Parts: sequence; C-alpha cells; structure tokens
Amino acid sequence: MRDRYPIVCHRELRPRWRWSAWRERRHPLIAGRGQVLVHNVEGAYTTGTADPARRTAVTLVDVRRCVSVSAHWKVRTLYGGGFSVTVRLRCTVVDPAEVARSRREGNPWNVRRVLAQDPRPRGLEWKYSRGDEDRLRLALTAPFKARPAYREIAGVRVELAEVSVWTRLRDDDDDNEA
Repeated sequence: MRDRYPIVCHRELRPRWRWSAWRERRHPLIAGRGQVLVHNVEGAYTTGTADPARRTAVTLVDVRRCVSVSAHWKVRTLYGGGFSVTVRLRCTVVDPAEVARSRREGNPWNVRRVLAQDPRPRGLEWKYSRGDEDRLRLALTAPFKARPAYREIAGVRVELAEVSVWTRLRDDDDDNEA
C-alpha cells in the first residue's frame, strides 16, 4: 500500500520556465487503471480534458472502489501490558475534483494520516485490564461505525470494515503507527 491515499501524485505546472518543466514535458502524468487526472485550470477543478496552456496543476487521484486503509494503535491496560488495536476502513473516492481542491486549500485529504491522528483509541487507555479484548473491540466498534473518520474528508466515502484487538505479550513503548 502507498503512504498517501487517495492522491497518487501532484504536479504544479506554473511558472512555465522552471527547472522541473523538462520532466513534465518528457514524463507527463498518465492515469492508469483505477486512476483519474484532475486538472486545475485557473482555480477550477475538472476531470475532463483541459487546455494545456491554461492548466496550473494536475493531480492523479486513485478512484478504485473499497480501498482498504488501516491504522494501528497500542492501548495500555490497567495493570501493565496492553492491547494492539487495528482499525481497517473501506474508502471510495466519490468526487476526485473535491479531493484535489481539499489538498490545494490545506484541508485533510490523506485518509491514512487522518485515521492515524484519531484520538478515540487513546481515550480508552487505562480503562481495560488484560483479557478484555472483546469489551475493548465493542467499545471501539460503536464510535467507528457511527463516524469512521473523526474528521471530514472531502470527496471520500469512508466505511468501517473491521476492528481487531489482541493482547500484546510484552509492554514496549513504541509509538502508534499508521
């Protein structure tokens, strides 16, 4: 899996006379299977063909259905040790132009990063003891089912696929990873 979803690649096309302009002429972005090009034409985003002279940026967006995105957390228990928690989501881009616009405006667009920054699993630390995997799984499933991503991600439909919880054998202080 890639680190960034749903944007595969992004290129600014202006100003015309810069050092990386040769790369864009020799190796233009080409949409593969399950991908679409979104053109920024003077502030308007379109997925159709655009006039090459007026384009200011081009973004390659992944539009495959039900892409699996997951994040992992370590949740500490009451009496030492902890749980490893994995939340897996199914994501589908419904509006690629809105995804490119969100990236440009600084809004959240990277589903993996938004999921990894979710504070809900950390709010359950120190509330469960060893052997409470099922209770912790149920406590996490309810909020993730109601609202899979704690922040709105424009142009992307997010659904909960599964929540996995298992007991860690040793207590290491590794950070959570996405």
